[in-house]
Amino acid sequence: MIFVTGRSHEASSALGRSSILSQVTGGSSSVHGRVGFWKGSSLDPSKSQDEFYLDLLCQLIASDPLEVTSHKNLMRDTETLRNRFSHEGLSFLTKSLPKLGKALDRGLASLKFQLPREFKHSHSNRSIPAFLQAYFNLIFCEDGSLLEEAPPGAVKHLRQVLFFAYKLELPYPKSLEDSVLQRFIEVEDELRSVVLDDAASLLDLAASITKDVFKDFDPFDILPRHGPGAVATGEFLEEKWEFSRLYNKIHQCYPYYRYYIAGRGQELADRRDWYFSMQRLESGTAKVVLVPKDSRGPRLISAEPLEYQWIQQGLGRKLARHLEYVSTYTKFRVNFTSQEINRSLALNHSIDRAMSTLDLQDASDRVSLEVVRRVFKDTPQLLRCLEATRSEATTMPDGTVVPLAKFAPMGSALCFPVEAYIFWVVLVASAVLEARMPLKRACRSVYVYGDDIIVPTHGVDRCIRALESIGLVVNRNKTCISGPFRESCGMDAFKGAPVTPFRLKVPFSDRDRSGTVLSSYCALANHLGADGYQRAADLIWGEIRRSYGPVPYGTANSSFPCRITSSPQYAMVQNRRMFRSRWNRRYQLLEFNLLSVVPTRRKSRLDDWPRLLRAQVLPGDEDPAQVVIPRSTRIKRGWRAV
Repeated sequence: MIFVTGRSHEASSALGRSSILSQVTGGSSSVHGRVGFWKGSSLDPSKSQDEFYLDLLCQLIASDPLEVTSHKNLMRDTETLRNRFSHEGLSFLTKSLPKLGKALDRGLASLKFQLPREFKHSHSNRSIPAFLQAYFNLIFCEDGSLLEEAPPGAVKHLRQVLFFAYKLELPYPKSLEDSVLQRFIEVEDELRSVVLDDAASLLDLAASITKDVFKDFDPFDILPRHGPGAVATGEFLEEKWEFSRLYNKIHQCYPYYRYYIAGRGQELADRRDWYFSMQRLESGTAKVVLVPKDSRGPRLISAEPLEYQWIQQGLGRKLARHLEYVSTYTKFRVNFTSQEINRSLALNHSIDRAMSTLDLQDASDRVSLEVVRRVFKDTPQLLRCLEATRSEATTMPDGTVVPLAKFAPMGSALCFPVEAYIFWVVLVASAVLEARMPLKRACRSVYVYGDDIIVPTHGVDRCIRALESIGLVVNRNKTCISGPFRESCGMDAFKGAPVTPFRLKVPFSDRDRSGTVLSSYCALANHLGADGYQRAADLIWGEIRRSYGPVPYGTANSSFPCRITSSPQYAMVQNRRMFRSRWNRRYQLLEFNLLSVVPTRRKSRLDDWPRLLRAQVLPGDEDPAQVVIPRSTRIKRGWRAV
């Protein structure tokens, strides 16, 4: 998608109403520096970063893209936002507004809006909030029912305002960590109490289908590799290439002399001392890690033992490729690399409502080992490999070791492909059993990407029963069935129009030298500007300019953070005014000396057989002589072409 800079129709309309905006914003309607709702420039040191986020929200509201908000209501909405921010702080933006946004989504999906108690109702329509009432009035009638003529533009604007700061990555209280860990334990306990008797025939048919799906699948023909995440055994970067443990459980399926070394017999002869010095263990234990996510709390993942991760990555990738590209049963229905199929379905069926989107609660944690055993019982070789490469227990942060009733928690490379297949095959089996649908037709009726599931609306009740019969929990608040709203794989759609908001995620800081802030806020400003929120976009550009200097222009394919334009010629003209330039004779390109964000690298310290193993496994576009530090970037000035 190309984002064109310059003044949009919406921006022109907003500037044309500068007299009203000046009164609402309490000052100039200039778009240079930090502007809008506080007087002064972006250089004003008295302004907190929280106020910058509030500035952005105020600019979003003032944009009024459909021009339906009266002068009086615009001032009232702004005053409400500022007053509640002064009393509740940033949590009003990150928690209270998203709560109203979720109520909006439920109203769109269920055709009936329920006003959250945290918001006062409008005097003219008691079913909707007084805040942003001009837009809510376009969507819901006096009894809260969804209006047939509700415009997608109104839905999009409300969701942009209400969800803007929902995923801002902020510190969270320790109590949230405790609740996440407690929830993990509770789900484990619930899984142990699940009775599958009522799902016996469903799982038997699923097993029969699985036998056909994996008829020609060879679980031993894999290329192991390391994942990007941490491992339970503590190795980091090149330490991962020095294996020091031999787990008998894995060794029985994937012998170390075939899957953990590059030189087979020759290497074993050279490294006899290493091989015989390896620690012999029956099985390994994973480790629970809490990864900071946003103000809502951390994400819990499972760090797998090094030698487990190595094989899991190979087997998991082989499973994903087979399901997505090889098996005629699952091809184009179970996807892992592209979300576009699910996104297109969500967009198209928000018009005719022929298909519904399902949302699962704690999806990864609720796929039990027993369900996996029942589904894969007719493919014993594959089941043996799946069980050999899963961790049987995990260590909690307090040192407690918890036996796992689930097949694999998030963090295992087998979690995503196995859970996606389980969801798909159970739903297909339910269509054959209950709806008497031919198998081929049933296979074509279900689409899965991870835990994003799309099924025919006429069979949605059956699908929910099938999923819940195997211990899964359907989140009905986020399941879209009745109304013209659908969400799947990041596509939020209403009546055939995308209504996905652009969100703040990374906290702004002028001291960040990793390039994360620069890249994230350039992308956000480009998205907002292209979507008609030019005033908010220009506020961000002002902050970037203050912290990092002039912002270059570029195209959607440029290799540096920039203001995106569709014209390379325009970008070059603008850049020549701000940056030094040179003509690169070798590539026949005009280059500019500007800031870019590059990965952090260092020279490889590996040697001998481990170096050869790494060179054989690395993707072809990576330099085996260098090591890229995961999730580490830095800002570097250099010569770049548009």
